[in-house]
Amino acid sequence: MESPLRAYLLRLFVLALGLAGIVGAAALHALGNLGLGWTLFAEYLAVTCVVWGLNSFVLRRLPLSGPLLFVFSAGAFGVLFFVAFFVGSVMGPFLIDAATRSVSFVHLVDLAFYLFAVMTVLGAAGCAFSQNIIYSAWSLLFAFMGVAGLYVFLGADFPAVAQVLIYVGGILVLILFAIMLTKQIGEDPKLTNAHLALPVGAALGAVTLGTLTYMAVMAPWKLVAEPSYEPVSAGLGVAFLTDYLLPFEVASVVLLAALIGSVIIARKEIKETSDSVSP
Repeated sequence: MESPLRAYLLRLFVLALGLAGIVGAAALHALGNLGLGWTLFAEYLAVTCVVWGLNSFVLRRLPLSGPLLFVFSAGAFGVLFFVAFFVGSVMGPFLIDAATRSVSFVHLVDLAFYLFAVMTVLGAAGCAFSQNIIYSAWSLLFAFMGVAGLYVFLGADFPAVAQVLIYVGGILVLILFAIMLTKQIGEDPKLTNAHLALPVGAALGAVTLGTLTYMAVMAPWKLVAEPSYEPVSAGLGVAFLTDYLLPFEVASVVLLAALIGSVIIARKEIKETSDSVSP
């Protein structure tokens, strides 16, 4: 057991030494302390060390030893040199120039808006198409947070805070507790009839995406001056306690009735279960 372990550690040490040699030779050449010829020679030796070290981990089927090792290392060095030259001399300047030109057209606010929009869409898709109900609940968290961020961009501070407090802090936590505490769901946390849900959901998603794309392209968008966003919480509070006081109190009565009804239904189920268990 000792000899294979020593061989394993030796190859691992040579592999690490080769990787360090590649980085060190490139750094010395960039600083001007090492010529091009010596840099290529050092890089070739480092690649040889990497290939010999990888021979026991990845390249087990290739008997790399003796002259075959140096020939294979030369081929690998040639490929890596071509890739490095192509990336550094062709793709590198092109990507840097494209990124420099694109940065001037991208604003931080627009980037944040697109990030929240993508988070909302991906969270909703994960909630709809995931076969694990726990993963669906966690995906719903990202969808709720994304919608709250979009409310902020619309200047609606009260819906954004209500979205976080009610949907994320209340409804989503309640859903997670229901999933964790329900025995039937916990044993098999998968959606039922998944084969039917996926085609129907995909069809509805395609129709919705097509409709929204048509509306976004064909709608006569008008550019207006950027409005000054003002808090709407004070206006909503005054409206709830003056003009809409009666509907506000009626909504509270409806919620109280729903709470009492749920308690009665739960007590009825508990009583029926106890009667069926008792002899």
